[in-house]
Amino acid sequence: MTISAVRTEIGSDAEVRTEPIRNRPRWTPAKIRLIVVWYLVIAAVSVVAIYPFLMMISTALKDETELAQFPPSLLPGHWQWSNFVAALSATDFARQLANSLIYALGSMVGNIVLCSLAGYAFAKMRFPGRNVIFAGIIALLMVPAQSQIVPVFIVLQHIPLAGGNNLLGMGGSGLLNTYAGLIMPSVATPLGIFLMRQFFSGIPDEYLEAARMDGASHLRIFGSIMIPLCTPAVATLGILSFQSAWNDFVWPLILTSDTRLATLQLGLQLYADGTESETNVLMAASTLTVIPMIILFLAAQRYFVGGLSAGLKG
Repeated sequence: MTISAVRTEIGSDAEVRTEPIRNRPRWTPAKIRLIVVWYLVIAAVSVVAIYPFLMMISTALKDETELAQFPPSLLPGHWQWSNFVAALSATDFARQLANSLIYALGSMVGNIVLCSLAGYAFAKMRFPGRNVIFAGIIALLMVPAQSQIVPVFIVLQHIPLAGGNNLLGMGGSGLLNTYAGLIMPSVATPLGIFLMRQFFSGIPDEYLEAARMDGASHLRIFGSIMIPLCTPAVATLGILSFQSAWNDFVWPLILTSDTRLATLQLGLQLYADGTESETNVLMAASTLTVIPMIILFLAAQRYFVGGLSAGLKG
């Protein structure tokens, strides 16, 4: 190898070594200060969000003596695991857990099925008035949920041939105090239809055209092609639907007067209103109520973030 060749090779290596240095971002004092401020803001917001949850768990593990201390301590001195046993016995936890699961799972399954079908129709099918109907559904997102409570209650109360009603929907209680009355208003939500429609719109039409050439119907395309491709969106919709129904307090309170249909959220309120309620036992019951949602989110976390961002982006 000649000297010139060696110099050329050394020079090229030097360029390769120095190129990343030139492209490396410069950490100026202003940029460092901005990053420090940004992380401080994130830390402060995280503390504000997490602190109530930590205090709930801490209170659930304290005895009555520690609850009376001021200022309250974050860590309990004596871990009272018996508070969780007392929470299970002081409330009708098993029945209320079953009611919450029926309500949440029914809402989740109904929302996934109906919103997926509607989203597919709005995204991939052509029919008169499609855009107008979809615009009306989007407009429903602007309507406060509280303003819909009374109309929905009246409709469910006067469902014909349900709960002792006649053909005119009179004479009985309709779907009040029933699981169907709890679940029906929470399926086919405008947000779910919008989310699924946006996700389906992002799937290329070439898949559908190839399936139609093979003689597949819309139902076959929906079940065999579209649903497997939108697993993140389905998981996102499922988590949002389950969470909304699981944490719902107002609608079960209004619709049900029978304590046998009380959900966990109503059970907590019933126990708090009792004459023998204890704060540490109440916090223990609240902790048990939160655990299923944490497990569900951790199990489907990898689908949730991607599905939500892709669905909103379309």
